[in-house]
Amino acid sequence: YGLNLLCGDDERLRTLVPRISRRVLTYGAAQDANFRMQHLGRRGASLQSFSVTHNGKAIGEFDLAVPGVHNALNATAGVAVGVEFDIPADKIASALREFHGVDRRFQRKGSVNGIDIVDDYGHHPTEIKATLAAAQQCGYKRIHVIFQPHRYTRTRDLMQQFATAFDSADSIIVLDVYAASEEPIPGVTGEALASEIAKHHRRVEYCPSFEAAIARAIESASPGDLIMTLGAGNVVQLAPMLIDALGTTATQPS
Repeated sequence: YGLNLLCGDDERLRTLVPRISRRVLTYGAAQDANFRMQHLGRRGASLQSFSVTHNGKAIGEFDLAVPGVHNALNATAGVAVGVEFDIPADKIASALREFHGVDRRFQRKGSVNGIDIVDDYGHHPTEIKATLAAAQQCGYKRIHVIFQPHRYTRTRDLMQQFATAFDSADSIIVLDVYAASEEPIPGVTGEALASEIAKHHRRVEYCPSFEAAIARAIESASPGDLIMTLGAGNVVQLAPMLIDALGTTATQPS
C-alpha cells in the first residue's frame, strides 16, 4: 500500500503514526494536521462551509450540503485525496457542493407545513450524538426524535450510553426493539430504555406502535421543527407515513 490518510483529531489513530513505515498524512481540525479544516460555519440555510489548508498553505473554501462536523471532516479527507491526485481545488469544491449525502444518513425525506422530516440510520450512541449535533447546526426550533433500538444485545450492552445520547433532542419517542433475528432478552425492551433515558431527559416516552409514535410526534411538532427517525430496522418505513399523516393533518378543516 502507499499513502496512509489518518484523522489527526483521533488520539487513537495518532498513536499509530510512529508504527507505520509508509507515508502518512493527517487531516482534521488539529493545528498540526497536514490538511487542516478551519472556519467551519454556515452559508445560507442549506450549506455548511469550511476552508482547508495543506501544510499551512490555503487550498480553498468548500461548501457541503450535508450538515455536521463529522461530515465536514469526511469532506476534508476527500479534499486531501483530491490534492494527492492533482485535482484542481475548484473541481473538488464543485463535487463537494453537489454531494447530497447517501441514503439513510441525515436524509431529508420531505417537509410538510414547515415541519422537516429526516431519516437516519444511526443506531449506536456515538452516531446518534453526532447526528443530533448536526441537526442542531441547521437552526431548527426544536428537534423531535423517534428512535427504534436495534438488537436486544446492543440495547442491553449500551443501555447506559443510550441514556445520555439524546441530550441534544427536545423530545424523544422510543419504539420497541427491532430484533434483527435475535431472541428477546428479559427486561431489555423499548419501554425499559425509555425509562433509562428519562433519568437524564424529561421529555421521553415509549410508544408501542408506529401509529402511536406518529400521532405523538405530530402532536408535539410545530412549524420550524424537525422530526427525525433514527435506527437500523424498519423504522425507515416511518418517514413516508409521517409525511402522509402531517399532510392529512394540515389539510383538515378547523
